[in-house]
Amino acid sequence: MSSDTAGSGPDAQSGPFRGRGILEVPGIRLGHAGELTDARLTGITTVLPPSGSTIGVDVRGGGPATRETDVIAPGTHSYGADAIVLTGGSAFGLGAVTGVVDTLAEAGLGFPAPGLTDAVIPLVPAAAIFDLGRGDGSVAPPRPDEGAQAAHMALSGRTDEVRGSVGAGIGARSGFQSLRGGLGSFAVRLPSGTTVAALVAANSLGTIGTPAGGLWLDPLLRSIGLDLPQVQGLPAAPPPDSGTAAKNTTIAIVATDARLDPAQTTRMASGAHAGIARAVQPSHTLFDGDTVFGIATGANELPADRDAATRELVMITAAAADALSLAILDAHASATPVDDAWRQPPTLSEIAPDFTSAFSAL
Repeated sequence: MSSDTAGSGPDAQSGPFRGRGILEVPGIRLGHAGELTDARLTGITTVLPPSGSTIGVDVRGGGPATRETDVIAPGTHSYGADAIVLTGGSAFGLGAVTGVVDTLAEAGLGFPAPGLTDAVIPLVPAAAIFDLGRGDGSVAPPRPDEGAQAAHMALSGRTDEVRGSVGAGIGARSGFQSLRGGLGSFAVRLPSGTTVAALVAANSLGTIGTPAGGLWLDPLLRSIGLDLPQVQGLPAAPPPDSGTAAKNTTIAIVATDARLDPAQTTRMASGAHAGIARAVQPSHTLFDGDTVFGIATGANELPADRDAATRELVMITAAAADALSLAILDAHASATPVDDAWRQPPTLSEIAPDFTSAFSAL
């Protein structure tokens, strides 16, 4: 299956495809900033939904670092969001969102401030992973100027980077810090022509590998007909007392071009969490802040018939879970290997080069 499946409308080939990931949903823009050096590995990713999109969120992890998630819950004023940010730096990294907010305000994007002429208040929900100390051991989270840089890049619409050791995925690790994670993205096209896609910063406590060294996702890969080389030799999880815990979190955005209300968009985000649980074990632990945002751009109406609309919503939610599972695998397959002197874990491409080469060619 290749990116040739990309396209739109009910005549486009349906099923999962890697392609441009979340950018397969028309109108979505994103930008990144950060540092990939032996001294500092962290970054920030800003995603701009099209104007009028509905937004949702579901937080399942026991240790989240988030900002402005309550205001996008169903039952609030349902303005939506001007941007969604995924960032490194744990709670410190949320400070970098200030740079995103200021940049959007300068561009005139935001909620009109009541009673204040020409003043807007950008609404920017965000979530952070823990990647502190993954360079030289210092606390060096993303800064507001890097948030501004990521926002400027997103506003320009000039980047198509959706995977690898970029943005919020630069310092990501998984499997009790035994494997490099990263930023990953995957898309699914439904028979109706609706597109569903996921973008993830994969930094989980749990591992993508089974005790035998294979992938938890092998059943999903087989079910969608992907004939890929077998993965063997993934590192085993270290003992619980090895000091590797409490440095985690999987944060993601799932997006669709369907028209959904805030409750339906939240349901899509909620259902996508199954994609984390299939790809990573254990998931949603007390040491993870697993958070999934939802974006529905509204370009495609659901069927007018209620039963048909309900079936389509179920398919959208299931596709969001599939897209997120595959995006987590994509994040690991796309991570950039670094020199041994950097004292970083190996990447999936170093352990299973044949698999990652075939996977990256999808």
